[in-house]
Amino acid sequence: PVFEVSCLLAEMVQHGLRCIAFCKTRKLCELVLCYTREILAETVPDLVDSVSAYRAGYIAEVLDQHIACAACELPLSLQFDEKYFGSGLSNAILALKDKGFLSEDSSCKIWTYIGPEKKPSQTVSIRALETEKYKVLDSQSNETLEEIEESRAFFQVYEGAVYINQGITYLVKALDLSRKIAFCQKANLNYYTRTRDYTDIHINGGDLAYPSVESKVQNSKTTARSHPCKVTTNWFGFYRVWRGSNRIFDAIDLSLPAYSYDSQAVCIRVPQSIRTLVEMQNFSFRAGQHAASHALLNVAPLYLMCNASDLSTECANPHETRDIPDRLLLYDQHPGGIGLSMKLQPLFGELLNDALKLVMSCCCSVNVGCPNCIQSLFCHEYNQVLDKKAAIAILKGLVKV
Repeated sequence: PVFEVSCLLAEMVQHGLRCIAFCKTRKLCELVLCYTREILAETVPDLVDSVSAYRAGYIAEVLDQHIACAACELPLSLQFDEKYFGSGLSNAILALKDKGFLSEDSSCKIWTYIGPEKKPSQTVSIRALETEKYKVLDSQSNETLEEIEESRAFFQVYEGAVYINQGITYLVKALDLSRKIAFCQKANLNYYTRTRDYTDIHINGGDLAYPSVESKVQNSKTTARSHPCKVTTNWFGFYRVWRGSNRIFDAIDLSLPAYSYDSQAVCIRVPQSIRTLVEMQNFSFRAGQHAASHALLNVAPLYLMCNASDLSTECANPHETRDIPDRLLLYDQHPGGIGLSMKLQPLFGELLNDALKLVMSCCCSVNVGCPNCIQSLFCHEYNQVLDKKAAIAILKGLVKV
């Protein structure tokens, strides 16, 4: 599909048509750009530089940062400024008030900046969403190519990584962890790299996740509960993969510090009786758990205004032997959380029903499923451990609970 999109994009560019190709990830976007430029270089070399990559996607945390900067320049008014900042202005202002950044003048209904920084704009990055970020430096020209959020940095830059920026391929020669700088050089390579990693989600609060007294925000119609959580990613190596064939030809060990961030999650326990029933049918419970979680991810956008990549789940690795809790869990894939999993908690019963209907109604004949049922384009383990029949058994059991 990546090469087909590149061919289509190149064809439209050659005919002078204005067009945009949307990709799910930054790496896919850069690969499409590389292939498109290669096609144009053979057909219409003058148009090679007319194609470029651009990053999109913004979250509430970014809006908060920029509203604080705006309020420092001029007081804000909900009545007049919502047309500039959108419908999220009111919630952003209240959040900034709670953090001590804004104060209301009730006499004229305006909000003024009272934060600790004299110039908050100096602490807000226009290239990255998070405060902490890694700088990618071309060691030959000393030019800063990009600033990458700390939560995403080790997926893209590490010693030996192939880094692509605006269709130009670079090889990362060194990574300075203390200064948070990746040094790279231009390189003509016919392969790309892919990290080997795993992510753990730890629910904060232990037994308090199921309190004796129901919280007002927890819907008693479902046993699913929303919690604060800590997401920790560990990187232990990377693959070298041939471009074109996508075949792995080398595996390299890697030593990088783990990265953790606080987020929000919603999960439901899978009773031991359901696990026993699944295993009695000679199904893999782990694969079914993974597949059922994907099905929940796939139906979540029916209830929320979100992208499938805004939420994630616990993905099973075929080589992993560690125990995974018997649960189906979804979490906000943004540091701090953006409230999506909390909104799903009261809807979790309907979510389970729709996930079951999705899997059972899919006409694919293979037990590993397809993107319409139990596969996910954003699976951290590339949909390797999935069992459609086990997922149906788990979802049926939970719907009856």
